Amino acid sequence: MYLNFEQVVASNAVKTLTSLTVPANATAAELQADTNPVRYTMDNATNPTQTSGMVMAVADQPKLFLIEDVNRMRFTRGAGTDGNLNIHYLAGRDV
Repeated sequence: MYLNFEQVVASNAVKTLTSLTVPANATAAELQADTNPVRYTMDNATNPTQTSGMVMAVADQPKLFLIEDVNRMRFTRGAGTDGNLNIHYLAGRDV
């Protein structure tokens, strides 16, 4: 079940998603890069850079993550300029 939408800027500063407005009953989130690539890590320790970490390209389909994984995620912009990270919050384990 869809709960909420949020958009954050992926800049050259590393950010975490724990500072977002995550609905209390969210169990998953669908993420998509918009305007420019986004780099991310999910171990809650390693900061991604413009050349390291997983890549979420603009042309990629939205990726579904459990909310526990989202809470450990760190992200930054990919090579180039700032981009947007679009987030749909979902509830229910059968998403």
